[in-house]
Amino acid sequence: MTAVESKRPLSDRRKERSREAARFRRSKETELFTQLTEQLPLPESVRCHLDKASVMRLALSYLRTRRLLSAGYPTKHVGDGRQENQLSLQSLEAFLLVITSAGDMIYVTDNISKFMGLSQVDLIGHSIYDFTHPCDHGEIHENLSIRGSSFGLKRGGSLTERDFFLRMKCTVTNRGRTVNLKSANWKVVHCTGHLKLSSYSSTFSAECPALVCTMLLCEPIPQPPGADTPVSSHMFISQHSLDMRFITCDNRVIKLLGYQPDELSKCSVYDLYHPLDATNMARSHRILCIMGQVVSGPYRLLAKRGGYVWVETQATVRPVSPNNQSHVVCLNTVLSNIEERWVAFSFEQTKAAQKEGCRTDSPVPSRLKQESAAPLRATEASLGYFQREPRQFTSLRSVCPPTLISPYMRT
Repeated sequence: MTAVESKRPLSDRRKERSREAARFRRSKETELFTQLTEQLPLPESVRCHLDKASVMRLALSYLRTRRLLSAGYPTKHVGDGRQENQLSLQSLEAFLLVITSAGDMIYVTDNISKFMGLSQVDLIGHSIYDFTHPCDHGEIHENLSIRGSSFGLKRGGSLTERDFFLRMKCTVTNRGRTVNLKSANWKVVHCTGHLKLSSYSSTFSAECPALVCTMLLCEPIPQPPGADTPVSSHMFISQHSLDMRFITCDNRVIKLLGYQPDELSKCSVYDLYHPLDATNMARSHRILCIMGQVVSGPYRLLAKRGGYVWVETQATVRPVSPNNQSHVVCLNTVLSNIEERWVAFSFEQTKAAQKEGCRTDSPVPSRLKQESAAPLRATEASLGYFQREPRQFTSLRSVCPPTLISPYMRT
């Protein structure tokens, strides 16, 4: 200690040592955060703009993602095939989302900005509940848990598979403009995926609990095309009231299903559903009335003179029209030709076929009769009806009445 320093008061010397210790801690902390930032799997242009809180949030999420992936795959394979995965996401028109059972988003692909306007860095580490509609939080919570929701279970899948809809904040308007998060609107997203559990391993202590995550492929539902927008030849556009009665239908339905557009006017789409698909379509109708948009899975729609076609429908509730009534616009994609065209699944099919002389009493190749006889008998036995007496089948035709299940909630 020099003579000058010995003459300074003791309190001043203590303050100076305290300031030097604080500068040393800050420099050490900055060095550690710099090293941690360099380890993040992000571009340099993104890393240089991160603050310390964001670095910690992203680092913790990255560690949990590595733990989840290492539970099922060797560590050396994690990160391989990055270019192939990017091409797959571009072809699927969807983004990948990994959520913990507590609702924390530990990973999301960077192409989410293309659909929702939100960046990858702004979402990772935050709660999914901060970016979704409050009315959907209950269903999200059920689907993130191990037990899951009866409505969230994928049809025909295992207990770990998930299939549900949610409304998420979107900062991109329909015209392509970007708004701030406070002015964001809600966009309906179709989420499909499965639960994944990371059990204990040698790298984690017994005190570390197992990590339960839901890996989801999220597909935003686009707006339906306009009346002047050309669509494929295997698609047709229809408009319905909120109870799903036809208002209008384009002429492509004549070639695809055999109906005239005038015949479908004021007819309920529930009259055209295959009886075994009516329950699932009623669930889709309920989601449509609540969220305003829905995409049905493949279902069977009855053709006019017998049989059915496989169809997938994207439905959207349009705003209130000048006559103070909302209506539903459906983009229907026909996935197959008419199957089992010689089987009547409704009394209306029998009447239409007999009127036009297209039933089994019309000339049919004998080889076709022999090939279709066995499947027809098996189908009739399993469904409990007879082709000659279709009235026995009418009680199964409408398991859900064509009434509005719940009022449409505008958000």
